[in-house]
Amino acid sequence: MADNFEDFRLKVFITVSELGSFTLAAQRLGVSQPAVSQNVTALEKSLGVQLLERRRGDIFLTEAGKAFRDYALHIIYWYDAAEKMFGEAGRATVGRPVVIAADAVSAGFVLPGALSILHASRPDIGFIINPYGTEGADVEITVDPSPETMDFEGESRLVGVLDAAVVCSPENRSVASAAAPGEGRALPFSTIAGIHVSNQLVIWGRYESLMTPDILSRVAVKSSSEQLIKSLVRESGNLVGILPYLAVKKELSEGTLVRLPVTLPDFSFDIHLNPAPEFGGREACLLLRSALENSLQ
Repeated sequence: MADNFEDFRLKVFITVSELGSFTLAAQRLGVSQPAVSQNVTALEKSLGVQLLERRRGDIFLTEAGKAFRDYALHIIYWYDAAEKMFGEAGRATVGRPVVIAADAVSAGFVLPGALSILHASRPDIGFIINPYGTEGADVEITVDPSPETMDFEGESRLVGVLDAAVVCSPENRSVASAAAPGEGRALPFSTIAGIHVSNQLVIWGRYESLMTPDILSRVAVKSSSEQLIKSLVRESGNLVGILPYLAVKKELSEGTLVRLPVTLPDFSFDIHLNPAPEFGGREACLLLRSALENSLQ
């Protein structure tokens, strides 16, 4: 069954991109080095672009490879989710799946972690993810910029906040230390305090509309691909990235990226769960809300 929920070429490509070596990738995957090379070549041929290049014996991602890796990681995730839900491990699923209508931010950042948490304890509950606006959904999940004033009407729908993180590579030595919270005078929100004047910013595209002109003047790259942003920041001693915390949670725990204690405008997004009337009181709705809240911690 597992073979039906897997594209081995994608697994080979991701493994090579992580290890930077065809030989090491072959050892991890338990195949020959020529097999690794053949799979990468076949993938590049089907896409019509070069994904990897050799430099003095090392393997590096091309710009197209960096962008495609983001798609590949998401595809692999959903292959795994499909296997868990519909493969042998998910055959305990009963009843009609819960239909979720989610916007792109919710589907990309919030739902994967939440559904993993929920599936671990309740594999009997199935889910179908549709684009936001799809009719007939049991529940809608959306992400919107946090309002400056309290939104009492929307409080019942609010399940959490998608915080922004300011990150750099461990090798970035030009970043100034920010003052600890409560120390010194309050800094204006139009200032990113704690980032050296020589550092340029790489930002997630959705933050552009929330930025003041003085911050935008320091932006070198804007992208909707969190994988591209992370790659640029990791490989640079000068670039500082601003993107959703959930997108860099893994890298921060591994130490491949460092979170900076800086003062910046409020780039947080409110996450709303809006169930249909007949779904709001069901156990699955309550469990989904709890999983969403836990995934944000």
